[in-house]
Amino acid sequence: MKKIMTLSICMLVAATTFASSFANNLSSNFDGRKDMEITLTLDNVEAGQQLYIKDVNGFILYNKTFKTSGSVNNTFDFSTLPNGTYFFEHEKSYQVKIIPFNVIEGEVRFAPNEKIIYKPVVKVKSNTVLLSKLQLDKQDVTVSLLFEDDNNFRVINTEKFTNTANIQRAYSLSKKAPGNYKIVVKSNGREFVEYFSI
Repeated sequence: MKKIMTLSICMLVAATTFASSFANNLSSNFDGRKDMEITLTLDNVEAGQQLYIKDVNGFILYNKTFKTSGSVNNTFDFSTLPNGTYFFEHEKSYQVKIIPFNVIEGEVRFAPNEKIIYKPVVKVKSNTVLLSKLQLDKQDVTVSLLFEDDNNFRVINTEKFTNTANIQRAYSLSKKAPGNYKIVVKSNGREFVEYFSI
């Protein structure tokens, strides 16, 4: 009986030591984790605009549509993100504001090179299509006009703009060719598409 009692006490001491050691390791891991929670403040937000978080390959990690207008605070916890480069994208009616940030060794660091990409503006008046596009960085822009024929769109006109900051174009379409059209603008590694009919 004395032998059994001694064995039980030894096992209890071993179990307690193991549990205590595990708890110490666990708490030290949590204590060592750096704070990854940040708050992003956006001004001049309008209801219907969107906020994205994307990785360096353009994969969408987060998407939110704003339901209110004004100044908006958004709090994010990036503790699960691996080291790398990421982007906030605030998409407005006529522009996309890109805010890059890096996750490095448990810290979030904002990069200084914020960027604004201006979307093309397309207006249709009768059989004339008016296109305007600001391209302040003067990167190449390709504009293609397509007509829907048998449920497929075929290109009827393409233009490429190089070293141009302000693109202004008017495309006159034949009144004898009513139907569905689309205009595709490629710039800054993005594609903007507008559909219209005449």
